[in-house]
Amino acid sequence: DVMNASGATYANFPEDFELAPASQKSSYDMPATDNNVTFRSGSWKLYQAIIGADRVNDKLNPTGAQAIRMQKDLSVSAYLQMNFDLPKGASKVTVAYAFYGASGPASTWKLEYSQDGGASWTQIGSDVTDAAVKATSITFNMDIKGPVRFRINKLGLGVSNIPNLLNGFLNIDDFAVYQNLD
Repeated sequence: DVMNASGATYANFPEDFELAPASQKSSYDMPATDNNVTFRSGSWKLYQAIIGADRVNDKLNPTGAQAIRMQKDLSVSAYLQMNFDLPKGASKVTVAYAFYGASGPASTWKLEYSQDGGASWTQIGSDVTDAAVKATSITFNMDIKGPVRFRINKLGLGVSNIPNLLNGFLNIDDFAVYQNLD
């Protein structure tokens, strides 16, 4: 839009997490592969996350069959993290998210970026806590110049204790990064 002009999405985005079969990352922690999976956009680390292919409970994209499902009730963070840099910075990131299944607790997550190859991460925007059964799309506007990569950091808040502590499953799909116009 006029207030938040953005460039085109990068090639192979939005990432729909459909290229790799669900069987390739079917366990939440797979040290033998360092939790890395290659999708259409590149290699991603799925730590405490799987490729969810339960069409009823994981499907956020009406044209797709898979989403990334991040583990519940953890005391450590779960990550969906790019293992590659995008060269022209970023003006905007959009993400679809929901919780797994027909009901359950939401969770807390944040979008982070790195400009040093993933050595350090900085949060952009506010924490997100409103995951629901129906997929919601969120937009993060930014003005990042130079090489950048992103990750979803699902906070490890411990075991859910409804209504005081919500740390349920989190599904992520349709992750889009828009190039910076400058």
